[in-house]
Amino acid sequence: MATFTMGEEKKGALLRELGVKEGLAIGLGTMIGAGIFVLSTVAAERVGRAAALSYLLTGMICLPVAMVISELATGMPRAGGSYTFITQALGPLAGSVVGPANWLGLTFANGFYLVATGQYLALFLPVPPWAGAAATGLLFTWLNYRGAKISGSVQYVVVLLLIAILTLFVAVGIPQTAPISADSFASHGWGAVVSVIGLIIVSFTGFEKVSTISEEIKNPDRNLPRAIIGSVAIATFIYALLLLVATGLVSSAETDPQKGLLVEAASRAAGPVGETVMMAAALLATLSSANAATMASSRISYGMGRDRTLPGWFNYTHQKFSTPSHAILVAGGLGTLLAMTGQAATLAEISSAMFLVSYTLLCISVIVMRRAKPSWYRPAFRAPLYPALPIVAGLVCLSVILTMETLSQIAGVGLVVLSLLWYVVWVRKQAVVTGEIGPLWERERPLEGMIEAAEAAVLGGKNEITIPLLEDSEPASLLELATALALADEQAVINVLDIKAVPMQTPLELAQGWLEQRQGPQEYMLAQMAAQAAMRGVPVRTLRRAAHDLASGILAVVESRPATGLVLTSWHKVLAASQVSDSIVKRILEGAHCNVAVLRARGLKQIKRVLAPIGGGPHARLGLHLASQIAHGDQATLTVLRILRPRRDLDVETEIRGLRHVIADILGETASDAMACVRVHEGVVDGILQEAREGEYDLLVIGASEEWTLKNLLAGAVPDAVANRAPCSVLMVRRYEPSGVSTTRRIMSSLRGWK
Repeated sequence: MATFTMGEEKKGALLRELGVKEGLAIGLGTMIGAGIFVLSTVAAERVGRAAALSYLLTGMICLPVAMVISELATGMPRAGGSYTFITQALGPLAGSVVGPANWLGLTFANGFYLVATGQYLALFLPVPPWAGAAATGLLFTWLNYRGAKISGSVQYVVVLLLIAILTLFVAVGIPQTAPISADSFASHGWGAVVSVIGLIIVSFTGFEKVSTISEEIKNPDRNLPRAIIGSVAIATFIYALLLLVATGLVSSAETDPQKGLLVEAASRAAGPVGETVMMAAALLATLSSANAATMASSRISYGMGRDRTLPGWFNYTHQKFSTPSHAILVAGGLGTLLAMTGQAATLAEISSAMFLVSYTLLCISVIVMRRAKPSWYRPAFRAPLYPALPIVAGLVCLSVILTMETLSQIAGVGLVVLSLLWYVVWVRKQAVVTGEIGPLWERERPLEGMIEAAEAAVLGGKNEITIPLLEDSEPASLLELATALALADEQAVINVLDIKAVPMQTPLELAQGWLEQRQGPQEYMLAQMAAQAAMRGVPVRTLRRAAHDLASGILAVVESRPATGLVLTSWHKVLAASQVSDSIVKRILEGAHCNVAVLRARGLKQIKRVLAPIGGGPHARLGLHLASQIAHGDQATLTVLRILRPRRDLDVETEIRGLRHVIADILGETASDAMACVRVHEGVVDGILQEAREGEYDLLVIGASEEWTLKNLLAGAVPDAVANRAPCSVLMVRRYEPSGVSTTRRIMSSLRGWK
């Protein structure tokens, strides 16, 4: 038996739960919002039909900035976004400028979004716009303060719904759009086309938000650039097309300022129904944008409090709700107060000025990183046309500020001056971020992935059994099974996954630190379990992870650990087939890139007799392998059962010989330890249950067969019925089958065991 050390898993690693679609949802969820519904009206009034060109040019300005951010994000895939990138590249002086720029830029944007929300809310309810804005601001502050799940769970659905509505509007409106003439297109002059860019650029700022959660994006080398650049490209296309259609349906002189251009255009294209649907979409978009801005701005100020760029008061975490409550109160309260001014266009342009300062510093940062060439900076994506692209992009961002209103220019310059003063008075003495490579290297822990990959290579592949601790799970029973499996493989390791779901408002970095410091009954129980397994010669490691969602968190752990061969979990909460579709277990069964076994425990303590019903197919074969390993590890007897329906030519002895041949094919050398049993019964389920009762088995292991498909495993049928009615504990098994693998190859692969 190989020797192992028992202990706690490495600390500091955050779960990567989010993919491309979630990243796009975060970016587009901010962009397809108040900006297009409110600012399109102002843009059309100032520019006319050429407003579509203004949006197109704005997208072309943001696209190279998105490429710069993509390089920095893949080179430094750490939470914090622009603030983190610029601080690490240019030091705390620059960080003390960009931090407030992003924070206040989002806060001003939040005020703008709340003004728009109050404007559209007044179309549905008899309340003045200021009251609707105030009520909405207070509501989102409260929801984020309490960590309400609605803050993150509906974002993706909202984005899809808005895109669907806007796409339908374009499809209906294009045939009715007035033709474009050279004289009418730029009726306000080409200068107006450029001058409005400073106002509407706030509509594009969502792409930068994707980088703020870069440490939570899985496969960041590929997914971050796709999400960041893709959100800019998609938004630009949608904006330009919308403005082209809307201004072709309604002139600015015909537009009701409260309803806005898109609502008036929808009314012209589809009548009262179109107007109502577009008003509902506008309200939904502004609500989504306001909530996203509250959450994002609080994260930035929380991070600044953590690094002492702001007082540590901002770094406070609510003990009950696990949210950065102080940062949320400031972000929501200040945004609500700004909304009381009612100056949507002014708030939007000031917000744009602050973001443009940040974009300029980002362009400088990528040049510095390329010139410095630190050994740890290895971006998977590199901005093209270096150094011309970042230089030109930075200069263009500064030049756009010069086209803005005087108040916005004063706000931008004033912010830089105040930030520099704040650096001298506070940051220089208090900040804990130095900008040096050493602290960044320590926080990133880049050797973790290399060490884990080396461990997997030395130990021989997929040798880890992961037990996620879910509500209502039975850890003792799960550990008993895992220990039996590990005893059959000298290189096996058990990972007990202690995972905690935290609100979307809570940065995973914060939650992970809190979780690692937690000591209580749960931790004592885990230590006891590890000690019991160690006494039998089985290594147990504890993985403590924070996640925004339990199922996606578990799947993220599995993806991050290539040595994971089996996820062993409990049948979570519900047993009724109609309810399983929403369970955590179903998502793990469908999404895990490894084998999955689900235990329905009934007082499982010691395993002496194991029953394994078998049909055809890789899932049933995996079930037999696991049953054999459990029996071997616990020195229990194994009975392999085949249920046959009665027929005239049935020869039981022949069937038993055939079953023994199947067992030998699957189990190889250990086949002699298994007993073959054939039962003749009218019903498969009743036949299995009868054998389970009469044989007094401790554990029944069943996998979906060719007849009992994975769909049936989730929706009821044989495995689920057996699990519900069996007198003993039941282990249901699903074998991972990579897409694109042929059926023959899957069956042949299944003969090699659960590895």
